[in-house]
Amino acid sequence: MLSDDALIFLQHSIKTVWTLEILLILRRDPDRGWSPEDLIRESRSSTLILQEVLGNLGRAGLIAVDANSRFRYRSATPALERLVSEIAAAQSRRPAAVTKALLSVSSDKIQNFAEAFRTGGRT
Repeated sequence: MLSDDALIFLQHSIKTVWTLEILLILRRDPDRGWSPEDLIRESRSSTLILQEVLGNLGRAGLIAVDANSRFRYRSATPALERLVSEIAAAQSRRPAAVTKALLSVSSDKIQNFAEAFRTGGRT
């Protein structure tokens, strides 16, 4: 479904379903500048969620902010664009599989945390 590079990027840079959703909203019309209010309305999210998402996307090099404080999709490099294109294509074909791949990193962390208590000092 996703290359190893795209999967790693998805799990470590996109991180949340909200971030993926808003990334895809921005990407579908990269020439449009989105106000925070527009993004909240379109994604049915909240101000708090949007702040976290925009922080994630900014750190990942995937958005630009114009002089009017509107957000646009802008990939910082062609390599990032290829990863985002691969993720977007997979999301359109198999959204449940992409969501599962995205969330699997969280499940792994929870499992590792639980394992630490199961094996830690009990005999």
